[in-house]
Amino acid sequence: MPRSEPRSIEIRKLGVKTRVEQVGMTRDRSIGMPGNAGHAGWYTGSPTPGENGNTIIVGHLDSATGPAAFYGLGALRNGDPISIKRRDQTTATFTVTSISVWPKNNFPSERVYAATTKPQLTLITCADWDNTTNNYRSNLVITAHR
Repeated sequence: MPRSEPRSIEIRKLGVKTRVEQVGMTRDRSIGMPGNAGHAGWYTGSPTPGENGNTIIVGHLDSATGPAAFYGLGALRNGDPISIKRRDQTTATFTVTSISVWPKNNFPSERVYAATTKPQLTLITCADWDNTTNNYRSNLVITAHR
């Protein structure tokens, strides 16, 4: 598909339909998160959905006020569809092909963010809450292909 920025993401199995904001790199060289916890964030350093390459979309699992955009993402299974509505009014539909949880202190960035020759969608959120530190220990990574 030609380049066209994502506008919304829909995951019917989870009842998710939300806006996609643009996000960039933070000062510590990590991918920023959307300002609104109810929105997903497309990393502008990655291809747009449907283009050849690895489209990176991040989202919060929860917030201080409750569930956020990617709450329930862990319920996805291989074969589940994910649709991205694009600025040009077309929809790029992907099918989940892998689900992984990686510890934050051993996150395989080179593998997760790797360039691809075909359209790929990578969704990333938090996982594995630690009650003692009040922080997440891991990241959930969903990979999907057209």
